[in-house]
Amino acid sequence: MPTSERGDFENPAKSAYSVERYDSSWELQYMKRLERDKTVAKWTKSHGIAIQYVTEAGNVRGYHPDFLVEKMDGAVELHEVKGGQYLTNPDTLRKHEAARNWCRKRGMTFLVITK
Repeated sequence: MPTSERGDFENPAKSAYSVERYDSSWELQYMKRLERDKTVAKWTKSHGIAIQYVTEAGNVRGYHPDFLVEKMDGAVELHEVKGGQYLTNPDTLRKHEAARNWCRKRGMTFLVITK
């Protein structure tokens, strides 16, 4: 299970920003993985994307996926780092479906990264 550790990942080579904020130890590990991945051209958490979805209770919310990633081949993807214990949560399922639809309309891919 990830720790709720938050902090700054400083001087990432593949981000336009000098600092990228992480919200968990898993996100920090994933940032380091993106930096090492030779298929990744660029990535950021500071993308400003908010995808509207409706919660199980009927409330409209904005979902902010964890990472915007551009691959070396030009493909653009949204990545969400999520603990496996949350994958069956009804609102998580709704968020992910909204993200898949949002990405599909834009020729992008949505990926859930889990342990």
